Amino acid sequence: MFRGLVLVIIALFFLSWFLPWWSADVLVLGEDTVVIRPWGLENNMDEEMAAIIKGSEMPAYFAPLMWAYLGLSIALLVLGAFIKLKEIKLGKFKLTLSQLLIGGVGVSYIVVVALAVIIASIRTGDYWDLKLIGYTYIDLGEPAVTGVEAGLLPGYWLACLVGPLLIGLALLRTKIVKTDQ
Repeated sequence: MFRGLVLVIIALFFLSWFLPWWSADVLVLGEDTVVIRPWGLENNMDEEMAAIIKGSEMPAYFAPLMWAYLGLSIALLVLGAFIKLKEIKLGKFKLTLSQLLIGGVGVSYIVVVALAVIIASIRTGDYWDLKLIGYTYIDLGEPAVTGVEAGLLPGYWLACLVGPLLIGLALLRTKIVKTDQ
């Protein structure tokens, strides 16, 4: 049962990873004009309009780093699901290696999700003077003053759920798995 739960949460992890986390709909340009995913910004504007947000992209190393994070996280979750019960003492606490791996991935994903919204908020404000959530008027150059509707998407909210689910599963591991493997 424990391994099945880990696999379900891995599926949710993947789903949250591939769904967009944030989008901005520029009214004169259409829906999903700019989309943020865990590995970077996706610009759906034509070249002339894209000049407005030039420089807001993440550094070149960011996407490969995030994909490496995904691969390492999934590998640790699979390892945590199948590893034998080996206890590790951390001060007063006794955890199995499985709990440590799965809970560690959960904590790291919470950090990724929190940093994503903080960085997105800073970058959208710096480059576009745009609210992360809500409606903002922007000037695209004469005579185009338009509105932008921006907000966090279901992929982000799912990602907010995955980290705590992993931590909860890690804490409940010894209750779920009663036999020594």
